[in-house]
Amino acid sequence: MSDVKISNNNELLGFLLTQASSGQKDWFGFTQQRITGIYLTHQIAARHGDKMTPKQVVSYAKELNDEIYQGFIKVK
Repeated sequence: MSDVKISNNNELLGFLLTQASSGQKDWFGFTQQRITGIYLTHQIAARHGDKMTPKQVVSYAKELNDEIYQGFIKVK
């Protein structure tokens, strides 16, 4: 997985689909969740930084990341 280089959203989607269908149950682990959280925080701040404090942005990103995990990843 360390050799993978992702340049755009289509490549990211393809990578995620490949990982999800690999049969590995731990394909979206703690490290991936943290990276997703950091990415979400930056994206939210870029779009809503004029309406939210940094603390609100981080709190919302954490809540969203948890919901993604509970609703999409952990669901059986």
